[in-house]
Amino acid sequence: MVLIDALFINKGGGAVLLQYLIETILKRPGRDNFFFLLDPRFERPAALTTNYIVIPNKISDRIKYYKKEKGRFSKVFCFANIPPPVNMGVPVYTYMHNQKLLEAPKQKFKRMFWGQYIKYLFIKMYNRNTGYYIVQTPHMVHQLVALGLKDNAHCLTIPFYDNKKYAGGGLPFDQRPADEFVFISNPSPQKNYPALLDAWAYLLSQGKTPKLHVTIDDTAPGFLERVRQLNEQGARIVNHVYVDPRDLYFNCPYLIFPSIMESFGLPLIEAAESGMKILASDLEYVHDVVTPTLTFNQASPVAIAQAVEQIMASKNLPFPRVVTANRVEELVDLLES
Repeated sequence: MVLIDALFINKGGGAVLLQYLIETILKRPGRDNFFFLLDPRFERPAALTTNYIVIPNKISDRIKYYKKEKGRFSKVFCFANIPPPVNMGVPVYTYMHNQKLLEAPKQKFKRMFWGQYIKYLFIKMYNRNTGYYIVQTPHMVHQLVALGLKDNAHCLTIPFYDNKKYAGGGLPFDQRPADEFVFISNPSPQKNYPALLDAWAYLLSQGKTPKLHVTIDDTAPGFLERVRQLNEQGARIVNHVYVDPRDLYFNCPYLIFPSIMESFGLPLIEAAESGMKILASDLEYVHDVVTPTLTFNQASPVAIAQAVEQIMASKNLPFPRVVTANRVEELVDLLES
Protein backbone atom coordinates (compact mmCIF):
# COMPACT_ATOMS: atom_id res chain seq x y z
CA MET A 1 0.00 0.00 0.00
CA VAL A 2 1.14 3.56 -0.80
CA LEU A 3 0.93 6.22 1.91
CA ILE A 4 0.04 9.74 0.75
CA ASP A 5 1.13 11.90 3.67
CA ALA A 6 -0.71 15.22 3.32
CA LEU A 7 -0.49 16.33 6.92
CA PHE A 8 0.03 20.12 7.16
CA ILE A 9 -1.91 20.77 3.90
CA ASN A 10 -5.07 22.72 4.66
CA LYS A 11 -5.72 25.61 2.24
CA GLY A 12 -4.39 27.54 -0.72
CA GLY A 13 -2.75 26.14 -3.83
CA GLY A 14 -1.48 23.05 -2.01
CA ALA A 15 -5.03 22.09 -1.01
CA VAL A 16 -6.28 22.62 -4.59
CA LEU A 17 -3.59 20.29 -5.95
CA LEU A 18 -4.19 17.74 -3.20
CA GLN A 19 -7.93 17.66 -3.97
CA TYR A 20 -7.12 17.08 -7.64
CA LEU A 21 -4.59 14.34 -6.86
CA ILE A 22 -7.06 12.52 -4.61
CA GLU A 23 -9.81 12.78 -7.24
CA THR A 24 -7.41 11.37 -9.87
CA ILE A 25 -6.38 8.45 -7.66
CA LEU A 26 -9.99 7.61 -6.81
CA LYS A 27 -10.75 7.17 -10.54
CA ARG A 28 -7.97 4.62 -10.95
CA PRO A 29 -8.46 0.81 -10.74
CA GLY A 30 -5.75 0.66 -8.06
CA ARG A 31 -7.34 3.29 -5.79
CA ASP A 32 -7.60 0.82 -2.89
CA ASN A 33 -3.79 0.58 -2.83
CA PHE A 34 -3.54 4.18 -1.55
CA PHE A 35 -3.92 5.38 2.03
CA PHE A 36 -4.18 9.07 2.96
CA LEU A 37 -2.87 10.84 6.07
CA LEU A 38 -4.80 14.13 6.31
CA ASP A 39 -4.73 17.40 8.22
CA PRO A 40 -7.93 17.99 10.26
CA ARG A 41 -8.35 21.41 8.59
CA PHE A 42 -8.35 19.97 5.08
CA GLU A 43 -11.76 19.67 3.42
CA ARG A 44 -11.80 15.99 2.51
CA PRO A 45 -13.40 15.16 -0.87
CA ALA A 46 -16.79 13.48 -0.36
CA ALA A 47 -15.72 10.56 -2.58
CA LEU A 48 -12.93 9.65 -0.14
CA THR A 49 -14.84 7.37 2.24
CA THR A 50 -12.21 4.78 3.17
CA ASN A 51 -8.43 4.39 3.35
CA TYR A 52 -7.72 7.61 5.20
CA ILE A 53 -7.00 8.85 8.69
CA VAL A 54 -7.10 12.35 10.15
CA ILE A 55 -4.65 13.08 12.95
CA PRO A 56 -3.68 16.31 14.77
CA ASN A 57 -1.40 18.50 12.66
CA LYS A 58 1.48 18.31 15.12
CA ILE A 59 5.02 17.09 14.55
CA SER A 60 4.79 14.82 17.60
CA ASP A 61 1.65 13.12 16.29
CA ARG A 62 3.26 12.65 12.87
CA ILE A 63 6.31 10.98 14.44
CA LYS A 64 4.06 8.75 16.53
CA TYR A 65 2.05 7.72 13.46
CA TYR A 66 5.14 6.83 11.40
CA LYS A 67 6.66 4.77 14.18
CA LYS A 68 3.40 2.88 14.69
CA GLU A 69 2.83 2.17 10.98
CA LYS A 70 6.40 1.38 9.91
CA GLY A 71 6.30 -1.76 7.81
CA ARG A 72 2.71 -1.26 6.63
CA PHE A 73 3.51 0.70 3.45
CA SER A 74 5.48 -0.26 0.33
CA LYS A 75 5.99 3.35 -0.76
CA VAL A 76 5.53 6.82 0.75
CA PHE A 77 4.65 10.12 -0.92
CA CYS A 78 4.96 13.14 1.39
CA PHE A 79 2.83 15.91 -0.06
CA ALA A 80 3.70 18.60 2.48
CA ASN A 81 7.36 19.46 1.85
CA ILE A 82 8.85 17.70 4.88
CA PRO A 83 10.23 14.15 4.46
CA PRO A 84 9.19 11.38 6.88
CA PRO A 85 10.50 11.75 10.45
CA VAL A 86 11.37 8.04 10.42
CA ASN A 87 13.43 6.00 7.97
CA MET A 88 10.74 3.77 6.46
CA GLY A 89 13.04 1.42 4.55
CA VAL A 90 10.91 1.78 1.38
CA PRO A 91 10.99 4.17 -1.61
CA VAL A 92 10.04 7.67 -0.44
CA TYR A 93 9.14 10.70 -2.59
CA THR A 94 8.63 14.18 -1.14
CA TYR A 95 6.66 16.80 -3.02
CA MET A 96 8.33 20.20 -2.53
CA HIS A 97 5.83 22.95 -3.32
CA ASN A 98 6.88 25.88 -1.12
CA GLN A 99 9.67 28.03 -2.51
CA LYS A 100 9.79 30.11 0.68
CA LEU A 101 11.15 27.09 2.52
CA LEU A 102 14.08 26.95 0.09
CA GLU A 103 14.64 30.70 0.30
CA ALA A 104 14.63 30.65 4.10
CA PRO A 105 18.31 29.72 4.64
CA LYS A 106 19.36 32.84 2.69
CA GLN A 107 16.79 35.04 4.46
CA LYS A 108 16.87 33.60 7.98
CA PHE A 109 17.64 36.93 9.63
CA LYS A 110 14.44 38.50 8.25
CA ARG A 111 11.46 38.17 10.56
CA MET A 112 9.08 37.09 7.77
CA PHE A 113 11.23 33.99 7.14
CA TRP A 114 11.75 32.82 10.73
CA GLY A 115 8.88 30.32 10.69
CA GLN A 116 9.91 29.03 7.28
CA TYR A 117 13.50 28.63 8.42
CA ILE A 118 12.44 26.42 11.32
CA LYS A 119 10.51 24.23 8.87
CA TYR A 120 13.56 24.14 6.59
CA LEU A 121 15.63 22.81 9.48
CA PHE A 122 13.18 19.91 9.80
CA ILE A 123 13.53 19.27 6.05
CA LYS A 124 17.31 19.20 6.42
CA MET A 125 17.09 16.94 9.49
CA TYR A 126 14.86 14.41 7.73
CA ASN A 127 16.40 14.78 4.27
CA ARG A 128 18.08 11.37 4.50
CA ASN A 129 14.63 9.75 4.89
CA THR A 130 13.52 10.62 1.36
CA GLY A 131 15.06 9.26 -1.82
CA TYR A 132 13.60 11.86 -4.16
CA TYR A 133 11.99 15.30 -4.25
CA ILE A 134 9.24 15.91 -6.79
CA VAL A 135 8.67 19.49 -7.95
CA GLN A 136 6.59 21.31 -10.53
CA THR A 137 9.22 23.46 -12.23
CA PRO A 138 12.93 23.52 -13.15
CA HIS A 139 13.69 26.53 -10.95
CA MET A 140 12.69 24.48 -7.88
CA VAL A 141 15.18 21.80 -8.91
CA HIS A 142 17.90 24.45 -9.13
CA GLN A 143 17.17 25.56 -5.57
CA LEU A 144 17.09 22.04 -4.11
CA VAL A 145 20.44 21.24 -5.73
CA ALA A 146 21.97 24.58 -4.68
CA LEU A 147 21.07 23.81 -1.05
CA GLY A 148 22.69 20.38 -1.31
CA LEU A 149 19.52 18.52 -0.36
CA LYS A 150 19.70 16.22 -3.42
CA ASP A 151 21.46 16.06 -6.78
CA ASN A 152 19.72 16.53 -10.13
CA ALA A 153 19.13 12.80 -10.56
CA HIS A 154 17.07 12.70 -7.35
CA CYS A 155 14.91 15.76 -8.14
CA LEU A 156 12.02 14.89 -10.45
CA THR A 157 10.07 17.55 -12.31
CA ILE A 158 6.51 16.26 -12.65
CA PRO A 159 4.07 19.18 -12.91
CA PHE A 160 0.38 18.53 -12.43
CA TYR A 161 -2.80 20.61 -12.26
CA ASP A 162 -6.41 20.30 -13.36
CA ASN A 163 -6.04 21.29 -17.01
CA LYS A 164 -9.78 20.96 -17.69
CA LYS A 165 -11.01 23.28 -14.93
CA TYR A 166 -10.80 26.53 -16.91
CA ALA A 167 -9.88 25.51 -20.45
CA GLY A 168 -11.91 27.24 -23.13
CA GLY A 169 -14.27 29.00 -20.73
CA GLY A 170 -15.37 32.61 -20.49
CA LEU A 171 -16.44 35.45 -22.71
CA PRO A 172 -14.64 36.16 -25.98
CA PHE A 173 -11.82 38.58 -25.20
CA ASP A 174 -13.31 41.47 -27.18
CA GLN A 175 -16.53 41.24 -25.14
CA ARG A 176 -14.77 41.70 -21.81
CA PRO A 177 -14.41 45.11 -20.10
CA ALA A 178 -11.44 46.98 -21.54
CA ASP A 179 -9.75 48.01 -18.30
CA GLU A 180 -10.21 45.35 -15.59
CA PHE A 181 -7.30 43.56 -13.92
CA VAL A 182 -7.36 40.59 -11.54
CA PHE A 183 -4.93 39.45 -8.84
CA ILE A 184 -6.27 36.48 -6.87
CA SER A 185 -3.91 36.00 -3.96
CA ASN A 186 -3.57 36.05 -0.20
CA PRO A 187 -1.70 39.07 1.22
CA SER A 188 1.51 37.26 2.23
CA PRO A 189 4.71 39.27 1.73
CA GLN A 190 5.98 37.42 -1.36
CA LYS A 191 2.80 38.36 -3.25
CA ASN A 192 4.09 41.95 -3.48
CA TYR A 193 0.86 43.83 -2.75
CA PRO A 194 2.68 47.03 -1.71
CA ALA A 195 4.21 47.46 -5.17
CA LEU A 196 0.90 46.66 -6.85
CA LEU A 197 -1.03 49.20 -4.77
CA ASP A 198 1.72 51.77 -5.32
CA ALA A 199 1.35 51.16 -9.06
CA TRP A 200 -2.39 51.89 -8.81
CA ALA A 201 -1.60 55.06 -6.86
CA TYR A 202 0.78 56.11 -9.63
CA LEU A 203 -1.87 55.43 -12.29
CA LEU A 204 -4.33 57.52 -10.27
CA SER A 205 -1.82 60.38 -10.15
CA GLN A 206 -1.74 60.23 -13.96
CA GLY A 207 -5.52 60.49 -14.16
CA LYS A 208 -6.03 56.81 -15.00
CA THR A 209 -8.35 54.52 -13.06
CA PRO A 210 -8.32 50.95 -14.35
CA LYS A 211 -10.33 48.56 -12.20
CA LEU A 212 -8.38 46.15 -9.99
CA HIS A 213 -9.88 43.03 -8.39
CA VAL A 214 -7.99 41.74 -5.33
CA THR A 215 -8.51 39.28 -2.46
CA ILE A 216 -7.10 40.77 0.75
CA ASP A 217 -8.35 39.35 4.04
CA ASP A 218 -8.23 40.80 7.56
CA THR A 219 -4.74 39.42 8.22
CA ALA A 220 -3.42 42.49 6.36
CA PRO A 221 -5.16 45.53 7.89
CA GLY A 222 -2.54 47.89 6.46
CA PHE A 223 -3.36 46.79 2.90
CA LEU A 224 -7.08 47.11 3.58
CA GLU A 225 -6.56 50.67 4.79
CA ARG A 226 -4.45 51.50 1.74
CA VAL A 227 -7.21 50.21 -0.56
CA ARG A 228 -9.78 52.31 1.31
CA GLN A 229 -7.65 55.45 0.99
CA LEU A 230 -7.00 54.91 -2.72
CA ASN A 231 -10.68 54.37 -3.40
CA GLU A 232 -11.53 57.56 -1.51
CA GLN A 233 -9.15 59.38 -3.85
CA GLY A 234 -10.88 57.95 -6.92
CA ALA A 235 -9.24 54.58 -7.57
CA ARG A 236 -11.37 51.58 -8.55
CA ILE A 237 -10.13 48.68 -6.43
CA VAL A 238 -12.59 45.92 -5.55
CA ASN A 239 -11.59 43.68 -2.65
CA HIS A 240 -13.47 40.37 -2.77
CA VAL A 241 -11.66 39.06 0.34
CA TYR A 242 -12.30 35.52 -0.90
CA VAL A 243 -13.89 34.51 -4.19
CA ASP A 244 -13.98 31.57 -6.55
CA PRO A 245 -11.82 33.01 -9.34
CA ARG A 246 -13.87 31.43 -12.12
CA ASP A 247 -16.18 34.41 -12.75
CA LEU A 248 -13.31 36.89 -12.72
CA TYR A 249 -11.13 34.76 -14.98
CA PHE A 250 -14.00 34.22 -17.41
CA ASN A 251 -15.16 37.84 -17.56
CA CYS A 252 -12.10 40.08 -17.06
CA PRO A 253 -9.43 40.61 -19.73
CA TYR A 254 -6.18 40.80 -17.73
CA LEU A 255 -4.37 38.93 -14.98
CA ILE A 256 -1.72 41.01 -13.24
CA PHE A 257 0.78 38.95 -11.25
CA PRO A 258 3.48 40.89 -9.34
CA SER A 259 4.53 38.06 -7.01
CA ILE A 260 8.26 37.86 -6.28
CA MET A 261 8.28 34.14 -5.43
CA GLU A 262 6.20 31.14 -6.49
CA SER A 263 6.76 27.41 -6.58
CA PHE A 264 4.41 26.94 -9.52
CA GLY A 265 2.24 29.99 -10.26
CA LEU A 266 -0.98 28.06 -10.87
CA PRO A 267 -3.07 31.26 -11.42
CA LEU A 268 -0.91 32.03 -14.46
CA ILE A 269 -1.98 28.77 -16.09
CA GLU A 270 -5.61 29.17 -15.04
CA ALA A 271 -5.75 32.70 -16.44
CA ALA A 272 -4.14 31.69 -19.73
CA GLU A 273 -6.60 28.81 -20.15
CA SER A 274 -9.50 31.17 -19.33
CA GLY A 275 -8.69 33.45 -22.27
CA MET A 276 -7.01 36.26 -20.32
CA LYS A 277 -3.89 38.18 -21.24
CA ILE A 278 -1.17 38.20 -18.58
CA LEU A 279 1.14 40.86 -17.14
CA ALA A 280 3.64 39.29 -14.78
CA SER A 281 6.94 39.64 -12.98
CA ASP A 282 9.94 38.95 -15.18
CA LEU A 283 11.08 36.01 -13.06
CA GLU A 284 12.01 32.38 -13.70
CA TYR A 285 8.89 30.90 -12.11
CA VAL A 286 6.72 32.76 -14.64
CA HIS A 287 8.63 31.60 -17.70
CA ASP A 288 8.62 28.01 -16.37
CA VAL A 289 4.84 27.80 -16.84
CA VAL A 290 3.69 30.43 -19.37
CA THR A 291 4.90 32.81 -22.01
CA PRO A 292 3.18 35.96 -20.68
CA THR A 293 1.77 38.80 -22.73
CA LEU A 294 3.99 41.35 -20.97
CA THR A 295 6.52 41.30 -18.15
CA PHE A 296 7.60 44.04 -15.76
CA ASN A 297 10.16 44.73 -13.06
CA GLN A 298 8.22 43.58 -10.00
CA ALA A 299 10.26 45.87 -7.71
CA SER A 300 9.14 49.03 -9.55
CA PRO A 301 5.58 50.34 -9.12
CA VAL A 302 6.17 52.68 -12.06
CA ALA A 303 7.21 49.76 -14.28
CA ILE A 304 4.08 47.86 -13.23
CA ALA A 305 1.92 50.90 -13.99
CA GLN A 306 3.57 51.38 -17.38
CA ALA A 307 2.87 47.76 -18.29
CA VAL A 308 -0.80 48.34 -17.37
CA GLU A 309 -0.90 51.40 -19.62
CA GLN A 310 0.80 49.54 -22.46
CA ILE A 311 -1.51 46.56 -22.43
CA MET A 312 -4.62 48.76 -22.38
CA ALA A 313 -3.29 50.83 -25.30
CA SER A 314 -2.10 47.90 -27.44
CA LYS A 315 -4.99 45.65 -28.35
CA ASN A 316 -2.86 43.42 -30.59
CA LEU A 317 -0.47 42.14 -27.92
CA PRO A 318 -0.35 38.32 -27.99
CA PHE A 319 -2.25 35.98 -25.76
CA PRO A 320 -0.12 34.00 -23.29
CA ARG A 321 0.95 30.44 -24.01
CA VAL A 322 1.11 27.65 -21.44
CA VAL A 323 4.52 25.95 -21.65
CA THR A 324 4.09 23.30 -18.95
CA ALA A 325 1.83 20.23 -18.98
CA ASN A 326 -0.41 18.26 -16.65
CA ARG A 327 1.42 15.00 -15.85
CA VAL A 328 -0.74 13.77 -12.96
CA GLU A 329 -1.17 10.31 -14.50
CA GLU A 330 2.61 9.96 -14.74
CA LEU A 331 2.90 10.88 -11.06
CA VAL A 332 0.32 8.28 -9.99
CA ASP A 333 1.97 5.68 -12.23
CA LEU A 334 5.26 6.36 -10.46
CA LEU A 335 3.66 5.86 -7.06
CA GLU A 336 1.87 2.68 -8.13
CA SER A 337 4.86 1.05 -9.83
